[in-house]
Amino acid sequence: MAKHRARGALRWEWPALALLALAGLVLAGVLVAAARSGDTGTVAGDSCGRPVRVVAASSYTPVLAALTLGLPPDDCLRLEVTAADGRAAAKRAGDVNADLWIADDSSWAASAGSVSLAQAPALGAGTVLATSPIYMVTDPATGARLKKAGAGWLGLAGLVREKTARLVVRDPGGSGDGLVGAGAVAEAVWLDKDMDASALWLADAKRTTRTVIGDDPAIPAKGGEVGLVPEYVLLRDPEAAQNRTVLPGTDHTALLRYTWLPLAAAAADPARAAALERLRTRLTNNDAAADLRAARLRTPDTRRVVSGEDLLPPPTAEPFGVLAPHHVDHVFATWYAGDRRTNLLVVVDVSGSMAAPAVGSTSSRIELVRQGCRSVAGLLPDDSRMGLWEFGSELDGGRDYRSLLAMTPLTPQHRSALAGAVTELNSRKTGTGLYDTILAAYTSARDAYQADVPNQVLVLTDGRNESDKKSLTAAQLSAALQKVADKNRPVQLSVVTFGTAADAKVVNDAVEPVGGYVDNLSTATEVAAVFIHVAAGGLHH
Repeated sequence: MAKHRARGALRWEWPALALLALAGLVLAGVLVAAARSGDTGTVAGDSCGRPVRVVAASSYTPVLAALTLGLPPDDCLRLEVTAADGRAAAKRAGDVNADLWIADDSSWAASAGSVSLAQAPALGAGTVLATSPIYMVTDPATGARLKKAGAGWLGLAGLVREKTARLVVRDPGGSGDGLVGAGAVAEAVWLDKDMDASALWLADAKRTTRTVIGDDPAIPAKGGEVGLVPEYVLLRDPEAAQNRTVLPGTDHTALLRYTWLPLAAAAADPARAAALERLRTRLTNNDAAADLRAARLRTPDTRRVVSGEDLLPPPTAEPFGVLAPHHVDHVFATWYAGDRRTNLLVVVDVSGSMAAPAVGSTSSRIELVRQGCRSVAGLLPDDSRMGLWEFGSELDGGRDYRSLLAMTPLTPQHRSALAGAVTELNSRKTGTGLYDTILAAYTSARDAYQADVPNQVLVLTDGRNESDKKSLTAAQLSAALQKVADKNRPVQLSVVTFGTAADAKVVNDAVEPVGGYVDNLSTATEVAAVFIHVAAGGLHH
């Protein structure tokens, strides 16, 4: 990598930027304070009309200050700007009755909570206003290892897995670069393998990751650390990159997308909507590029912020897509126990085939399931509920299933009882009785439904309904599930099979009416990953 020519190249711009900041401070009154404290300040061109209330990512507020400086004295556009980052920003938008939320990534839209956002194409909802790539920043020795691994995000994931590198990220719940940075490495694993492997990688990586809380960037502090740092941070403070290896990723580019998210109430009010349109025009016209350049942000099409200056190696790989809501859930559930709160009914096949070893392991399938049950129970917080069933043909009189433990909160007593019940799970000489059990488990979870948490049924089976003379057929199961499904009490149904792909397809078709997900596994690692994935919010398509 070329050496960074940081200081002399920016000599003419830093005084200008300082003057701009000073002028913005005088004009906006408390805008800079708002960026730190979350207080609201008024940025005004003139006092006419209702101001546009904006909650914006703190790294974007300099753009709003610069825009205000350029307004003519008689301009009617007035702004009240509140700086807020991460998940707290959506709540703040509701608290101040904001018209607009400018988030530092599009993925935050899925975390709006009770705040109702306007839906595209209303008022340009979802428009990207600016971008900033995220770099891998590390010491030269670790940088050499990373380059040898391909200098990409998947290579970084491999080093972290091998414990030859350690991630440094900002708090994912409090910053876009923390969420997108952690999500990008996990996304590389997802694209290379699958979502279960990604969830498992995140869980393992979190154990060694240093999470930076507060406003400080994720700059590495010692050898072996790889900080995930936005470009705007490195350009505002060039010393952060000095004597370090800085890589943009050769396989993909991790990208912050500053996104225009008007609130539904503002979109429904003609006066508020008109003011928002005036602001959006100002933030997206040709003149906006200069304000973005001063804030060290890129334009939406990701053009360089400082043309002609080799300050950092340019990103050339295609950007990752915006993190989908389920991918965001993976990150949050990995970092925060409260996000793993769920109602989970685990239903385990104890037919004879479960005694067979999994590929690449000396452990039987049932032993791997026991290990997974212990793992997921350890990951779930105390206010989760977890139940355990076992099933086989006519295992309990005329029934194919037996409840070993009711789905109740994970108190110390319940955890102890669960541990004992898991230990007692053993394969036996019986058929499978799969279809009747799926219907009964789904219905039980529906009846025990709780709002505001995932309600899940996880069925682990050899994959084939057999040796069960009174069983439903696959078609009858499909029809019965459709009948018992309740849109007001949705249940995530996941069936993990150890059988053939053909058997898995039969089950998949049968559970399709309730959006059931079937995962066909073979190896021991895949079994462990499934349980991690369940704790991270459930298995999804």
